[in-house]
Amino acid sequence: MPLREDAIQVGKCYKTKIAESYKVLSITRGIVTYQTLTSPLRINTGIKAFADAVYKQINCPGS
Repeated sequence: MPLREDAIQVGKCYKTKIAESYKVLSITRGIVTYQTLTSPLRINTGIKAFADAVYKQINCPGS
């Protein structure tokens, strides 16, 4: 089940159904900037699309 848009928070990590893990770097005007935990690349997407892609919050590595 996807997360609600208001549940997405900066600095938190989330898992997708395809076993990817994302860390949210910022949320500005409905645009989420995140990176996968396996790559330094930053990706932008709408908050609705991000919330639909993830299903649970996880502990970020090193925290």
